[in-house]
Amino acid sequence: MKIVALGNAAAGDDGAALIVAKMIAAKTTAAKTTAAKTTVVKTTVVKTTVVKTTVVKTKVPKTETANKAGVSVLAQKAPAANPDIVFAGRPGAELLDLLDSDGPVILLDVVTGAGRPGQVIRLTFGELINHVSPARQVSSHGFGPAEVLQLGQALGRCLPEGCFIGIEGMQFEPGAALSAPVSRAIDAFADRVRAAIGEFARD
Repeated sequence: MKIVALGNAAAGDDGAALIVAKMIAAKTTAAKTTAAKTTVVKTTVVKTTVVKTTVVKTKVPKTETANKAGVSVLAQKAPAANPDIVFAGRPGAELLDLLDSDGPVILLDVVTGAGRPGQVIRLTFGELINHVSPARQVSSHGFGPAEVLQLGQALGRCLPEGCFIGIEGMQFEPGAALSAPVSRAIDAFADRVRAAIGEFARD
């Protein structure tokens, strides 16, 4: 199982998915770093294995790296229901490779135009694609996960097993803190993610 968290920690509500992923990661053990090769700036490497030419998996002494947006790139893995956790920042089309997994993928992001600020939504990947239209952009990113999944389908890729969980944001200015509605809903966001982890672990 894999969790992929998108966003920018330095842009207000856009960092909410990263915060929740860190909350989940704090409960796991056996630290492992996983990052898209093009986004890693610096890391302390013990052993490196290149996977499919786009993802570098690195074992490190429980440290963090940073991508070009300054977002922490840390993954942790432990037995049973504890998933790999990838802090992906804003990978653009490279998200396709991050969604490539032998098990379920739980994709986390901040959404816009889906409801009231702080509202948490869960969609299948098929439903996420259907939420995209010229007048409606679900992700807070210019080229978000729905568009990436559409691209994958156009390239003949199957949708991954798993789900999308997002929270409606309202404040995305550089340097801003979380808005009050999103801050109040962070625990509910994390609870939805934990529920999904438990559900996919039972399958």
